[in-house]
Amino acid sequence: MTVRILSATDIRSIFRPRLALESQREAFTRLGAGEAVQPPRLLVPGPDSSVSFCYSSRIAPDAPAVSKFGSVNPVNATRGLGAVHSVITVLDAETGAPRAIINGDSVTELRTSAATTLAMEQVAPSAVNVLVVGTGAQARAHLAAFAVTHPSADLQVFGRNPAAAAEIAAERGATATSDLEQAVRSADIVVLCTSSLTPVIEDTWVTDGTTVASVGSFAPDRVELPPSLLARSKAVVDYRPSALTDSGPVVEAIASGSVDPDQILDLGSLLTGTATLDRGETDVITYLSVGVGVQDAAAAAVILAAAEERDAGTRADLG
Repeated sequence: MTVRILSATDIRSIFRPRLALESQREAFTRLGAGEAVQPPRLLVPGPDSSVSFCYSSRIAPDAPAVSKFGSVNPVNATRGLGAVHSVITVLDAETGAPRAIINGDSVTELRTSAATTLAMEQVAPSAVNVLVVGTGAQARAHLAAFAVTHPSADLQVFGRNPAAAAEIAAERGATATSDLEQAVRSADIVVLCTSSLTPVIEDTWVTDGTTVASVGSFAPDRVELPPSLLARSKAVVDYRPSALTDSGPVVEAIASGSVDPDQILDLGSLLTGTATLDRGETDVITYLSVGVGVQDAAAAAVILAAAEERDAGTRADLG
């Protein structure tokens, strides 16, 4: 039983932002068309607000089964570690034998940011001012992804640690800002890349015509986006079945009665044309991403195809 092991270095040499974008276009198009096999994800709460997760999927019924197992540990910042760690396994489509073991962190960074920018292509294609809030791996990945989908946009980054924000800005050709409120008020797109349990921006800061994306509200207790913002916006999510139960702001807004769940659209429906978003110039759009297994399945497919062509990674015998 021989498997291909792909490290973070292997992934970053293969899974560039443009390839990541196209993999996510396929993932959500297949999801919207009902072609993907997408069971509910599994969440396992842990100590210190940590949570372990398992995403599994097939991009088509006869495609390889792919599963990502990992955890989010916010207190890792005090340990000098990243908050998210994960591993992706790929099984052979016919035999079910393990085919690959892939560093999940690097895939998650790139597929999540690609999905966000894919959504922004649908709802805010002409945005010229993009603000990213956060200084972690997702912030870096999102700045790189926007350089592909919105190449003419001015990019800004805000972080509670000004030095970290300045470092990221220098790396990604962005501008660091220290005034979060003013930056939100002047942005066309605001992307929240934190794992905060409470809102990191205020509803009143968001002006007419702005799009706000949240990638950190991935569980019912994660609410980096004010739920009240959903009541005055048109809401789009990555995948409705998971967002309605797992996205903190969505769960709170529906529970309060301020948002009708039937009015929430998802990315797959926009890509397949089964739903349309009629956006006026002053409409506020919110996009919330929980994450779904088909994203990893689509990413793994293109990564493994390239790795086998290049003979990248390490071969190991598990027999």
